[in-house]
Amino acid sequence: MADDAAAHARMTTSPGADQLSSGEQVILAGLRLWAGLRLSGEAPQPCVRRLMAEQVSDRAGAIFVAMMEALERQTRRPLQIACGACAGYGEDEQRLIVACGVARVDMRIARALLAPLVSQPEPVAIFARALNMVLAHEGLHLPARLEPGEQTPCGRPAGATLH
Repeated sequence: MADDAAAHARMTTSPGADQLSSGEQVILAGLRLWAGLRLSGEAPQPCVRRLMAEQVSDRAGAIFVAMMEALERQTRRPLQIACGACAGYGEDEQRLIVACGVARVDMRIARALLAPLVSQPEPVAIFARALNMVLAHEGLHLPARLEPGEQTPCGRPAGATLH
C-alpha cells in the first residue's frame, strides 16, 4: 500500500466516486480502510472483514480479505489508495473496482486491468469474480464497465455499462 502521506498528495484522483454503484462504493470503502489500517501499522483483516460483513455479508468480508491478501503478496509497487475523505478515486482504486465488475463477463479484461498492479493477476481476478458474485447475490450488482471498442463475450459492443 502507499507508504507515505506524500504519495497520497501526489496521487491524481478522478471525480465522481459518489457516482459509483452501491457495490462499488462498498469495495472502495474496504480498499480505503485496508490502506488506512496498513499505514497506521494495524492488521486490516479483522476490521475490514467486519465492515464488509456489516455492509454486505460475512462471505463478502471473507472473500474481500482473501482478495486483498492475494493482491498484497505480489504487488509490483505500493498501491495508491486515497483517504476516506477524498471525493475522487485514483487509478489503482479504479483498476481494482472495475476488475471486480468486469470479472463476471470477461476474465481476460479483469486480468489485464490487474496486470500493472500484481505479478500474477489470475488469483486476484478469481477472487474479484467471486466477490462480484457474492455482491450480486446480496443485491449489490457491480456494473461491468468495459472500455469503448472492447467486445463482450457474446460479441456485443461494450460502449454501454452492463449490469
